[in-house]
Amino acid sequence: LETAGGVLSPSSSSPQNKPSLGNEFWGWSTQADLYSSLGLPVVFVGDGRLGGISVTLSSLEALWSRGYKVDAIVFIEGKTEEDGTEINFGEGNAEALREYMSMRGENEQSSHCLIDQEAIVCLPELPPMPVPLDTWYENNHGSFIRLHNLLNQAKK
Repeated sequence: LETAGGVLSPSSSSPQNKPSLGNEFWGWSTQADLYSSLGLPVVFVGDGRLGGISVTLSSLEALWSRGYKVDAIVFIEGKTEEDGTEINFGEGNAEALREYMSMRGENEQSSHCLIDQEAIVCLPELPPMPVPLDTWYENNHGSFIRLHNLLNQAKK
C-alpha cells in the first residue's frame, strides 16, 4: 500500500469523508489514522533534501503516536545546487536520524518506536526522467534485498 502527500495528509477515500452540507468540517481523516487498523509493515520514505530531517522526524513521531511500528526508513538522495556545488543531503539526513534514534533509544519505553540502525537505508538519486529505472535498481540490488529481508522479519 503506497500513500502520497504525507502521513498526516487527508485521505479522500476515508470512510468518514462526507460531503459538506453547510457544516464547519468536511469530515476527513488522516492517512495515518485510516490505515492504522490494517497492521501492515511500514517502510517510510524520508525526505533526502535540505531540511528534510524535520519533516521526516515529524512524520515518524505522528506514526509512532498512533502505534505504528516502522520497520524501515529509506532516504533517496536529493541534490541541491548551491553556487554550482552539488550537495547530497540524503545520507546526512540518514545519519542525523541514526543519531536521533540512538539518543531516543536510551529513553524510550515503547519498543514500536525503536528502529534498528541497519533499517535506515540511503539510496542514490533517481535518474532524470525519462531514463528507465532498471540500471538504478540493479545498482542498488543489495539495499532492496535488505529491505525485503526487514519486511519478512516484520511479518513474523
